[in-house]
Amino acid sequence: MNIHTPKRAIHEALHTVSRAVATRSTLPILSHVLMEAQQDRLILTTTDLEMGMTCAIPVDVSAPGAVTVPERILQDVISSLPEGEITLRADERNMLALSSGKSNYTIHGLPADEYPALPTVTSEMMMAMPAPMLLELIRKVLFAASHDEARVVLTGCLFQCDGQRVMMVATDTHRLALRQMNLPSPNTSRFQAILPAHALQEVLRVLGGSDDQVTVTISDRQAQFEIGHTHILSRLIEGQFPAYERVIPQDHDKRLGINRQAFYEAIRRASIVAKAESNKIILRCQEGVLAISAETGDIGKAYEELPVQQEGDAVEIAFNAEYLQEALPVMESEVIDLALTGPLNPGLVTGADDPDFQYVAMPMQIL
Repeated sequence: MNIHTPKRAIHEALHTVSRAVATRSTLPILSHVLMEAQQDRLILTTTDLEMGMTCAIPVDVSAPGAVTVPERILQDVISSLPEGEITLRADERNMLALSSGKSNYTIHGLPADEYPALPTVTSEMMMAMPAPMLLELIRKVLFAASHDEARVVLTGCLFQCDGQRVMMVATDTHRLALRQMNLPSPNTSRFQAILPAHALQEVLRVLGGSDDQVTVTISDRQAQFEIGHTHILSRLIEGQFPAYERVIPQDHDKRLGINRQAFYEAIRRASIVAKAESNKIILRCQEGVLAISAETGDIGKAYEELPVQQEGDAVEIAFNAEYLQEALPVMESEVIDLALTGPLNPGLVTGADDPDFQYVAMPMQIL
């Protein structure tokens, strides 16, 4: 292998695929990046056997070939070099020689044919959507996925399509986030899959501010996202996702219309005190005034007041401040609606301008 490439191009590609490198595997080669020079491009591949990433960049190929080298070392060397042209050569001993100006490095590698092959995801369940649409789906629900590995199915997000609409749902049993969107055009693919949250986090990162089309392919065990020259593959989570429809309140007898930003800032301040008491904040509302309070024996008390649009009787309910703090920033509506039925029933948060986003938060005991 003998290639020439600008430093910036390979540095950015390495940064993109670095998140799929295994950090705790007993297989040394999984800490490597597979480098394959083909015709006029270089393909970088990483995998931890649960998720895989590839990124292709245009390069000047003097001689095709392939090698694997430790990703961390290669990235550290390249990132420390000044901007300019870099030459990479690999020989039959799997030694990678890197040169740039007066700088020369040699990195010990391993044979490319020993690197685990990424699965080929082929399926009739394929759809294309604008990158901003996929970003919106993920961003609105990802924060609600569980981090508890004891219930693996909750560490993922349910992703489904009925041909007309796509939907993503996440829950950790204490809160639930759901986002639905209409497809730009009807799609024949109908599917339902549970995608690992950590893989969706990488999809979110790669999407960035892209306006390109994204191709999503779902098979029985794998999902693949094609985002420009980057492909992300992930195993699906097996199991039955909770019946989320039963969690979403269908009726309410109290409703509060609250300025989203003011509500967020008031909760953020009150949570400084609430942290020492299970993050509990208490909402009390009557006659159009919402009081937000928290009290901790060792710290003190917090009290905030906000004007709200109130429908129904007086309100008294407690929530985990963190659950509201994480949901409000992903919403765009200036005014949010908080629908309630009782102090022990879940609250439903929606945006006045975005009814297709629903957020359910379970209450806490006030006493």
